[in-house]
Amino acid sequence: MIYLISFLLSFSVHADTLKTRMTSSPMTLDWTGQGTVNDAPLIVNLCEGLFDFAYPSEKLVPALASSVKKSKDLTEYTFQIRDDAKWSDGRAIYAQDFVDSWQRLLSPQATSIYSYYLFDLLNAREYNSKKITSFDEVGVHATHDRTLVVKFSHPMSNWEVTTSFWPLFPVRKDLIEKFGNNWWRAGTLASSGPFVFSSFEPGKKAILKRNPFYKNALSNVDTVEIDFNSDQEDAEKKYQDGVYPFISGIRAEKYASNREYHSIPLLRHYIIAINTERFPFNNKFFRLALLSSIDRSKMLPAEYSQFTKATQLIPPALFTSKEDLSVHYDPKKAKEYLQKSGIIVGKAFRISFLTGITEPFYGVSKKIAAQIENTLGIPVDLLAFKSQEYETFSGLGEYNMLMSSWTAKVRSPRDFLLPYSGGYSVHNRTHFNSSEYDQAIDQDDFKKAQSILSKENAAIQPLFFEDTGFLSHPTIKNIYFDHRGFPLFKDVVLKSDDK
Repeated sequence: MIYLISFLLSFSVHADTLKTRMTSSPMTLDWTGQGTVNDAPLIVNLCEGLFDFAYPSEKLVPALASSVKKSKDLTEYTFQIRDDAKWSDGRAIYAQDFVDSWQRLLSPQATSIYSYYLFDLLNAREYNSKKITSFDEVGVHATHDRTLVVKFSHPMSNWEVTTSFWPLFPVRKDLIEKFGNNWWRAGTLASSGPFVFSSFEPGKKAILKRNPFYKNALSNVDTVEIDFNSDQEDAEKKYQDGVYPFISGIRAEKYASNREYHSIPLLRHYIIAINTERFPFNNKFFRLALLSSIDRSKMLPAEYSQFTKATQLIPPALFTSKEDLSVHYDPKKAKEYLQKSGIIVGKAFRISFLTGITEPFYGVSKKIAAQIENTLGIPVDLLAFKSQEYETFSGLGEYNMLMSSWTAKVRSPRDFLLPYSGGYSVHNRTHFNSSEYDQAIDQDDFKKAQSILSKENAAIQPLFFEDTGFLSHPTIKNIYFDHRGFPLFKDVVLKSDDK
């Protein structure tokens, strides 16, 4: 799903109030339940995990944890929770809060799509699939009020980075038991991060207040006011008129010459995914024939400068190898692969290709369809949908190919490989399943894993990586973005024009 959540920031006559604009209203802030990337821009400003990234250095640092100690074989981590870590109501944050959170995320009745981020824990997958019934057998325990011990089924070299992902943030079990499904509502939610969820009018406005128990001397912002409005053209006009001193989701070709324009590198890839479960797409040589017929050098118009061609699944910021791990364009070889597959393509045979209706993705998909038909003589039916419809239809699995995107939830190369794993993700849209691939992921052999998935088995073809941009007035300082493009408010400093 393509999601560029734009925020416009402005401030009132008081320097301690930051006004923001968010393009869509969140459905829920239940981060261990049904919370998604659409809700996350609020969640990451309200709560924290054991570790987080410091900006602008993008260095991983302890957040609610004060330290972590790892066993020599990297199968056990011991986290110490900060002695001064408190919820927004003043109650101490305990190691048991993380145990409660992760049990809720792993429950067989869990509604989260992100449970698999804990599958590295000992017996976590077995608990989630009901092979064991006691959570005591899962590798996470509070051995002291401030000590959390995590055990893994295999060595994990840098697992602390995973704790920066919002579904792994702690929850308050007592508030969930008291308020039920309303535990995350404004005025009820207890925050572990820089702001408190003060008020919320769905579809209209949300107000965040500074968490009095969160120490941060950098910011002078006490209140964040968020209006929900999706009119980007109106927002850009208000920026030009000086109403908003900040706006994101900006296209480079429109504002690149503006001194207030800045580029944000997103950790996001766009791919062609093939449903390897359906005949004849379960035939590797048939898949190779399709991908070899696609010339990716002729996909995007020049004005879409925020996209760069990808030959791997993992962006260069996380994986510096320059080796091409994709299927090369070769029309002659494509026809040879088709013959080698033994598949006889009859007159009635057609390929269904699921894609988004927005540009440039619909235009790119049209070119891909034309190339397949011109090279192999196989007609391609484009099924173009808006984002919500796309998510619904792609979840049904009734397609042969689809154009898809993935934004890293965790700032790690591994995160770009897990969604296509039969052993981890339950939402693997390729339905590709290989124990060799899963083993390469577990061993952090990212080159081998990518080669197995794309170059050797043609389940996926990398297309593009993406940057986005923002405009920022000099009166706003220290607005940073995480790797998903979400603005972080905790360090923001506001000053008036006359200073």
